[in-house]
Amino acid sequence: MKDIIKKMLAALRFAGALSKKLLAVFRSVGPLSVGKINAYLTCPMKYKYQYLARRKSRIKSHYLSFAGSIQTSIEAIHSSDLAEISEEEIFEILKSNWKREGFTGSEQEDSFWMLGLKILVDYVGKNRFYKNTVVATNENVSGKFAGFIFNARFSQVARNADRKIEVVQFKTGKRLQKEESLKSDLQSVVNYCLAKEKWGRKFESYSVYNLYHGIKIKVEPTEKDIRNCEDIVRSEARKIKLGSFDAEQGPLCSWCDFASVCPARKKLPDPRIYKRVLESKRLALSYSKFSVYKNCPRNYKRIYIDKIATKPRYFFSIGLTIHKTMEDIYTYSGFATPSLKYLLSRYRKNWVGQGYESEEQETNYRDEGARWLENYYKKHLAGGGWKRAWKVEPYFEVPLQGRNIGAGHLLVGFIDRIEQNSDGSYTIYDYKTDPLMRTQEDVDGDLQLTMYYWVCEKYFDIRIRELALIFFRFNEIVRTSRSREDTDKMLDMVNRLGAEIILNFESAEGLPKEEADSYFPPKINKYCGGCDFLNDCPLKDEILKMDSSKVMNVTDDLKVNDGELGPDEVNAQLLKFEKKKK
Repeated sequence: MKDIIKKMLAALRFAGALSKKLLAVFRSVGPLSVGKINAYLTCPMKYKYQYLARRKSRIKSHYLSFAGSIQTSIEAIHSSDLAEISEEEIFEILKSNWKREGFTGSEQEDSFWMLGLKILVDYVGKNRFYKNTVVATNENVSGKFAGFIFNARFSQVARNADRKIEVVQFKTGKRLQKEESLKSDLQSVVNYCLAKEKWGRKFESYSVYNLYHGIKIKVEPTEKDIRNCEDIVRSEARKIKLGSFDAEQGPLCSWCDFASVCPARKKLPDPRIYKRVLESKRLALSYSKFSVYKNCPRNYKRIYIDKIATKPRYFFSIGLTIHKTMEDIYTYSGFATPSLKYLLSRYRKNWVGQGYESEEQETNYRDEGARWLENYYKKHLAGGGWKRAWKVEPYFEVPLQGRNIGAGHLLVGFIDRIEQNSDGSYTIYDYKTDPLMRTQEDVDGDLQLTMYYWVCEKYFDIRIRELALIFFRFNEIVRTSRSREDTDKMLDMVNRLGAEIILNFESAEGLPKEEADSYFPPKINKYCGGCDFLNDCPLKDEILKMDSSKVMNVTDDLKVNDGELGPDEVNAQLLKFEKKKK
């Protein structure tokens, strides 16, 4: 009887999915923008609330106000004689264009005011003898990208001495994306393509000007970068057409306009708990964030405090591809075990092509990854080994209010897969694409699994029987278990390192870069080979002399979730544009 019911439910799921696909053929997504795609990528339900239900935001963002103040001030500066403008005039321009909405108090507003003044003085100093003629600011542009109509807004359009068009996009946030990162950035790629389409042969260049750092970077994406972004747009547009609008939680949920009404946030003591924790100068730690600091405090500072964006890496891309494919397999709604053909088709569909050093390297990894999955299927899925997961990629935000940990600190993250066992207990699975196989002892002491064990029993209120790491390169699963003693040790370590991070951050705050760096010293570890900042590391020469097996390893465990960096002014500017378009 149970088997019959299962088959009936599977048939209903299949019929529902099929009807959605048929309806999607006739449904239009309308004009798109990077803001819309990013909103959907962040959370489909947010997209639904914002663009379909047209719910109005009651939250005033100081990021929006600050970005708008700087943009309009730069417009005013260019309408004056840039070569002769004085600091007193810059002060008055900012004063007359300052927007006060969203600031939590005078202290916060004053700090942003001083930052804004510094940005404008630096901008004028570097562009005082700017020879291009600014022909437009906040220029609305429409064009085609990936077969869809896209709307965009360019911060500045200028004509150079050769009468060619140069487009500049301003960013006011602290996060610094370097050229390699910008070449694969969706906004940069779309803007570049729209500008090229609009001005044709007259188009000269597209640049991103990070006003916080005073750095202007020319961006020229490759054909491969463009294809990758087109694939993202087509994939997300298809999901929008299918009407897939489930809530997907992540680190930015606390800043979402709709957090207070989101059904996925109801279980939390505060739907904006992540934001509250950061505002009160406490910590929100994921395993990757925690591990980055544990491995190398200097690397932690560069990523999470200095906010220098990491560049795309092939080992992150192959890891993400495998994770996305496993998500599809373990949420499969068909009648029986998904076929090997289906598995490989999802793998091809989910392929992430960023970060590879050459076409040859990408081809080799694509073929190798397919072999990993084929071997995994034959050993672990064929012959009745597959079943739908209880949860796939569930997100958690768990307040640490236990042993020696200040109430209100937060553990955050995603768990790859949780399966329910026949006895009512559960098993946690985590995926690894690392090139090194770990021993049973390594897995027994794995802090990530210990963290997930504690989270599942505390947050999901389920009993964990065992935990497992799946090593795809080696087609092996290593299983382990945890106890209260293990979680107590983990919490003690998080408490100790958390207190250290806070102390060092407060000590370094406001100091010149070199002095601030001294509170976050570099530390040699086995992942130095995958570090974006190795070339600037004081220990570089020592690292390069060491046995490569000890320092040149790579892992996708340390991939940075951009959401953990907090809200970015780019999103604020995009949101501002979307609201004006309505």
